[in-house]
Amino acid sequence: MKRTQYNNLVSSYARALFYISEDKLGTTRKEVEFLLASFKNQRDIFIYLSHPMISLARKKEAILSINENLTENLVKFIMVISANRRSDLLILILEKFLSLVRENENELEVIIKSAEALKEPDIKIIAESLSFLGKITKISNVVDASILGGFVVKYGFNLVDASLKSYLDRLVDLSKTEILKIRNCI
Repeated sequence: MKRTQYNNLVSSYARALFYISEDKLGTTRKEVEFLLASFKNQRDIFIYLSHPMISLARKKEAILSINENLTENLVKFIMVISANRRSDLLILILEKFLSLVRENENELEVIIKSAEALKEPDIKIIAESLSFLGKITKISNVVDASILGGFVVKYGFNLVDASLKSYLDRLVDLSKTEILKIRNCI
């Protein structure tokens, strides 16, 4: 399966769960977060659910053994995924569902790349300057020495590049343009 088809399939299932959960979005979100944590902590459960030879009834028992109070819609949804032999995509689908919920709730996860680890006051200043975009739920500081200085902020599909490397690259491009102008005039 091609990567775009694969991503479209994951997105389609995640959107379907989002739409069937719309009236109980908060509850479904908590259940999905709990399931993801369970799958990541106990990998054998996920492997069991992904196995094609395990019956749907056994898979349903396994899901309910994790949490017997899961909403009926979520259990049915997982059973549909299993019946369609897409259990191997379950973690990706549930993660995509959570990103849809965060987007719907106007929540942001921010990644700040900097040449060295930022201090808490600096991170707080950057977070406050982005607060107009929505509620920031998570901030990660990633050290990347290649940016030389300054920082790069990524949230969603957006990027704010305030790095020294970016500035120097623009300066080099501007210099090349000016040199070409001078050469063409002589």
